[in-house]
Amino acid sequence: MLRASSLATLAATFLSFGAAQGVFADGRSDWNGYAWQKIDIADCTPSGSLLQCPLYHQKWDWKRNQWVDISVTLDLDRGVLNLTQRLTDNDPRDDDYVCVTALAVDAGGANVVAHHQNWHMASGLVEEKAFSYASGGLDAVTTIHIGSKQCREGAGQDDALYARVLAGLHP
Repeated sequence: MLRASSLATLAATFLSFGAAQGVFADGRSDWNGYAWQKIDIADCTPSGSLLQCPLYHQKWDWKRNQWVDISVTLDLDRGVLNLTQRLTDNDPRDDDYVCVTALAVDAGGANVVAHHQNWHMASGLVEEKAFSYASGGLDAVTTIHIGSKQCREGAGQDDALYARVLAGLHP
């Protein structure tokens, strides 16, 4: 019979192994503290060679009226993922750095396209910007994961991680 200390050691070993190997079978395990939503490509609406995916809508600070909205369209003929990111800070007394990450992954869980932005949002502001990412492997994408969080470490948080992810993208 295992004692409590042995169970604790076993649990710690298991958790550390899981953390080292990544919790997810896609690139999300590298990104700590994000609130993720999953979009299956099968849920995107086709229009010719375009796929319009469902809107991502999530708070970056769960207790405040501060929102991230992301729209994603895949242009399969051109091999381009178009992403529009909108941040809305409706809290009159709070400003934050906001990290937003989107990962387009293939069936094997490999990142094909990666998007990451860290914006400072002042109270009462709305900021929106469109991005385009070209990829020869866009037709292999099966899932898009979009996550956001308040970046308490400020500007540049997760930028080095983003650079590593970009360096390892699968075409």
